[in-house]
Amino acid sequence: MSDYAQRLEALAAAAADRCTGCGHCFEACPTAREIGLAADEAGARIGELVALTRGETPAAPLRQWLDACDGSARCTAACPEDINVRQWVTIAKMKALEATRAREVGAANAAGRFRHMAQAVRLLASMQLPSETLKKILAPAERRTADVLFYTGCNVLRTPHIVLNVMDILDALELDFDVVGGTAHCCGVYQFQEADMPTYERMGHRTFQRFGQSGASKVLTWCPTCTKNFDELEESVEPAAFDMGHVSEFLAANLDALRARFRPDQPRRRVVIHEHLGIGATLESIRALLSAVPKLELVELAQDSGFSYACGGQAAKFRGREQAIHRALAEGAVAAGADTIVTMYHSCHRALAGAEAVHPGLTVVNFTDVLAEALGRGGHPDYYRLYKKGGAMDEAVAAARRFLSDNGVRIDETSVKSLTADIFDETGLAGGREAFAQAFTAMAKTG
Repeated sequence: MSDYAQRLEALAAAAADRCTGCGHCFEACPTAREIGLAADEAGARIGELVALTRGETPAAPLRQWLDACDGSARCTAACPEDINVRQWVTIAKMKALEATRAREVGAANAAGRFRHMAQAVRLLASMQLPSETLKKILAPAERRTADVLFYTGCNVLRTPHIVLNVMDILDALELDFDVVGGTAHCCGVYQFQEADMPTYERMGHRTFQRFGQSGASKVLTWCPTCTKNFDELEESVEPAAFDMGHVSEFLAANLDALRARFRPDQPRRRVVIHEHLGIGATLESIRALLSAVPKLELVELAQDSGFSYACGGQAAKFRGREQAIHRALAEGAVAAGADTIVTMYHSCHRALAGAEAVHPGLTVVNFTDVLAEALGRGGHPDYYRLYKKGGAMDEAVAAARRFLSDNGVRIDETSVKSLTADIFDETGLAGGREAFAQAFTAMAKTG
C-alpha cells in the first residue's frame, strides 16, 4: 500500500472512530431510498460501514448503498458529529471494490471510461474553440506563472463558451490569471471510482501537485467533481501551499468590484436557477451574483436540489429521477412566468440546453453568460445549445468546420455517431437528434 493510500485509510479510520452509529446519514441519503433501502436499516448499514473501514469483508447491503451513492452530501449535512460522511463513503467504496474485485478489472474499466470521455472532449472542444485558445488551456500547469490559476477540469470543454465567459470575467477584474485544464490535467475521478489507485496517484494526485508547482497562490476550480475530489481527497491528504475554491465563491467574494463594473442597460429577465447543493457555497454564491445584476429578477421555485451535487455523473444511474427533475424545473419555470433557466455547472447546462425545443419561450444560459453580459463582455456562441435544440445547424456546422481546420482535426462518420449518442443520450431536455446527426454526417463526408 502506498503512502498516499495509507493516508486515505487514516481519514476513514478517524471517521469510524468518531461515528456514534446514530444513522442520521443513512436516513438522509436520497439514493438509499431510491434503491429501496429502508431508513430503519440505518443502524445495520452504519455498523457495516464501520466494519468495512476496520478491515472486514463488505456486506452485500452495504455494497448496494455504496454503489448507489451519487455524492449528494446530504449524509454529511445530517451528521451531528460533523464527520465528512461523503468523504468516508467515497473511501469506503474504493475499499469495497478492492476487497471484491481484481485491480486489473477496475483499471480496465477506468481506462475505457477515460478514453471515451477524452475523445468526446477533444472533438467537441476542437469543434468550438480556436487553436490558440485550446493550446493555452492545455499547456502544462507547472509552466504557468500567474498568481491566480483558473482550473477548468476536462468536461467543461464540451461547452467551452463557459470557459471563455470566466476568462472574460476575470479579465474584467484585471487579475493576473492563467487558465489550465483538459484531460492532461484530469482530477482522476474515474480511476478513483474504479479503485485503480496507482493510476489515480499518477493522474489526480499528480494534477494537484502540479498546481503547487505553478507557484499560484489561488486555484479557482470550475468542475464540481474536480472541486469535490480535490477538496475531500487531496487537500485532506496533503494540504497545499495554495488556496483552492470554486470560481463562483471567488466571484461572490469580489462582488463589490463586479457590481461597480456591471452596466445598467441589461435586458429584463425573470430567472430560475437550476439548483444543486453539495459543493460548498456555490449555490449561495451564484444567488448573490445574479441578485446584483441590473434588471434581473430571481424567481423562487421548489426543486429537488439535494438529490445530487450535479447532473449526470453518478446521478445518471437514476435516469428516471433526473428526467423528473429536469421536467419539473422547466414546467415550473414556465408556470412561474420565468423566461430564463440559469445553470450552475456544465453537465447541468448540457442536460438543459435543449429546453427551448420543448418550451419555446424558455432560454437556458449559464450563470457566467449572465455575468459576462452584464460586464459588457461575453457573447460567445453556445454551439452546444444549437446542437441540443435541433433545427437548422448551418451556424454550428460552419463554426465546426472552421475550428476543426484550425485545430488540425478531422471528424469522420463514426465520430459523428459517437458524438450524437454522447449529446442526446444524456438525461435532459432536447430537440430531435436527427438534425445534428444529419448535418454533421454530411460535413464529415465532405471533409
